[in-house]
Amino acid sequence: MIKIPRLRAFLIHLAISFIIFLVLAYLIVAYWYPLPFFHTDGGWQGIRIIAGVDLVLGPLLTLIVYKPGKPGLKLDLTLIGLAQAMALTWGIWATYTERPVAVVYTLKYFTPVSAKLLNKVGISPEILAAYREKTPVPIYVDLPQASEEQQKYLAQAVSSGTPLYLFTELYRKFDSESLEILRKQSEQLYNYLDSDLKGKQLLHNFFQTHPELYNHYLFIPLNSRYHDLVIVIDPANLSFKDTLNINVGRYLLELDTPTNTKRPKVSDN
Repeated sequence: MIKIPRLRAFLIHLAISFIIFLVLAYLIVAYWYPLPFFHTDGGWQGIRIIAGVDLVLGPLLTLIVYKPGKPGLKLDLTLIGLAQAMALTWGIWATYTERPVAVVYTLKYFTPVSAKLLNKVGISPEILAAYREKTPVPIYVDLPQASEEQQKYLAQAVSSGTPLYLFTELYRKFDSESLEILRKQSEQLYNYLDSDLKGKQLLHNFFQTHPELYNHYLFIPLNSRYHDLVIVIDPANLSFKDTLNINVGRYLLELDTPTNTKRPKVSDN
């Protein structure tokens, strides 16, 4: 017969749940949703689901049900543990399958692609191992440069309901040619940001904290599930260095308009 006080039983359950939560939170932040994807693609939502199940549901049920010496208490606690384990398993699975496994560049911006989305279109995330072991993997969609050929693919995307970033037959590793396309995109975006009051301030703040990245950076839009922003990329290894918290939707709409793409300079303002 279990006779420990109710509050102590609650605190024991809460402590065990908290240890489990810390392990899962570490996996989410460090491996499944590394920055900036924790904020843009569901890491924070996953943390909230797991916290609600692990830190609230289970311990709260123990606090409500537990009564020292109560007949059938062991069965009640077993059922609570099973319910918590099932709910937690669902939360972990949902968070894990929604993790971004690739970040795909198509024409204007990068788009994170989840493992669940690849599976939904019949593609195994295992194919990404050919590009890079660490996820999310940067991938280039090798669309034809000719406008007419691009329009054919755009029409195919519209008719099939499959966005261009899921045209896996066009997936390529980044090479010198595709990196040059990114550089031109970066220069256009830099000039756009430098002409905007908020963008100019963000650029100034960025170079104040990252002076070593002057003339060694790529500014590319990130079109994500929850929050659009600009990512700063190191072209040497395509790693993410930082983000600029600004929505450049208007810029993307105007992208086809001829712009000045001279090498950007750091603003003194």
